[in-house]
Amino acid sequence: MAIIPEGASGAVTFATAAGDEWYISLTHSVEKTAWNDYFRVNGANKMTMTHTRFSSLGWGYPYSAADGKLTQTADGKFDMEMNRPYKEVALRISEQAMPHIVHGGDSYDLIALYGQGTAVTVKAMYRYQYWLERYF
Repeated sequence: MAIIPEGASGAVTFATAAGDEWYISLTHSVEKTAWNDYFRVNGANKMTMTHTRFSSLGWGYPYSAADGKLTQTADGKFDMEMNRPYKEVALRISEQAMPHIVHGGDSYDLIALYGQGTAVTVKAMYRYQYWLERYF
């Protein structure tokens, strides 16, 4: 996996394999509650957003049956099954959301790494693919 900021330097990478999961942890900008989007790595340039988990139903939250299957968890949170394919995930990071990429026991604080307003792309790539794109 590669977290690639706009511009030419400062990417962060971490090892994954097909079937591994990672998620984006952030604070909803209006509701000020926790929000997590979960992804499964299927291969290079292939990920699935499996589900999203959030703490309240409110502004900007999924509301349509077409968004996915909504259930409430035992701890009172809401989980929406998504199963949506992605080649990459693009984010514009903000201090209000405090986004982190979490994989296993590691958490990557995007504000600390790149600062307010930076656009980043999160991609599943082969190591050689990353090297070719960044250095050649």
